[in-house]
Amino acid sequence: MQQHNGLLQLPRELRDEIFALVFNSTRLTFGFRYTSRHGERFMKPAPHSLALLRVCRQIHNETHDIWIKRVLFNFEDPQTMLNRLSELPDSTVAKIRHLRLSGFLMMRYLKGFDDLMYRHDSVFQLLPALRLDCLTILAVPPAAPEYDAITNLINRGNGWKELRYITRSSRMLGFSPSRSHGSRDTGDICRQPQPKAWNETIMKRDSEGSGAFVQIYRSKEEDDCASVLCPHRWEVFKQNYEEDKIKEFGLSDDKEMTRGAGARKGLLVLVKRGSNADITQRTGFSKERDMKARFNKRTWRHRKKIIMWTPLDQDKEDEDDVGNGWARPLIRPPPQVVDNYYDVDEM
Repeated sequence: MQQHNGLLQLPRELRDEIFALVFNSTRLTFGFRYTSRHGERFMKPAPHSLALLRVCRQIHNETHDIWIKRVLFNFEDPQTMLNRLSELPDSTVAKIRHLRLSGFLMMRYLKGFDDLMYRHDSVFQLLPALRLDCLTILAVPPAAPEYDAITNLINRGNGWKELRYITRSSRMLGFSPSRSHGSRDTGDICRQPQPKAWNETIMKRDSEGSGAFVQIYRSKEEDDCASVLCPHRWEVFKQNYEEDKIKEFGLSDDKEMTRGAGARKGLLVLVKRGSNADITQRTGFSKERDMKARFNKRTWRHRKKIIMWTPLDQDKEDEDDVGNGWARPLIRPPPQVVDNYYDVDEM
């Protein structure tokens, strides 16, 4: 059978280029996706997504170690990401290079605590083996936690060399101080001129001259956040301010960013770490913001049995003082749907 396989008649260098093109255009999607038309559905990849690995033994041998470095792992929610990746050996997780995650923040019931929302920088601490070339996060409203999430990722996020943080509107860079999504760590969430403040932060982490930077792109079009991934459909954005009025910056709404047509333009915050940056995960901030510390450094695999999409059972004793449900209970499993896409960056 292999004698009649035209692909195997090509030089190995050409076959490798073909393999790269195929896997670079492959997306493996998992998780709960909600749309107003269909409600909540559990997305899964098409069964033929990795069919190339099953063509024959030789092609399997040539591709079994490269596909995972090229396909896009697309997770619709943090819980599914942790459930899937925590079952894999660290040596396998370390080979993943491209990952996309929906920006829904994780909420977790804890006995004696108000609902806690764990930001992405804390969630990724539970996957210490990740060494991503590119992490893409599709953020969701409201604006204050979006801003807090990207700020935390720039301050202390690890596990990635490049971060693409995409928002559906411009409100993240125009809201007035918000207490509603702050914490004992952050207090009120107040804006600073961007990307200037974020650039100063990443320079302190990775040093000047390292190649680290933060750049913001704003869509020219309304109601199409995917346009920020197309160079001819976005424009470079930065916030201007007067030096003598810097203390007043961010104390009131920027109406051009939060109202009308301007608010409906998407943003892309592109963050690149320095060439020699150490991207290994670290612990060290407070338990309120550090999932790993809050749960006594146990792995997600060990605690997954108590972190489920089930209603809270107030009458059941929990031996480790952790609630047994999510803030948004799921009454019945949603239908499963195969992810259908033309381009891996589709949203």
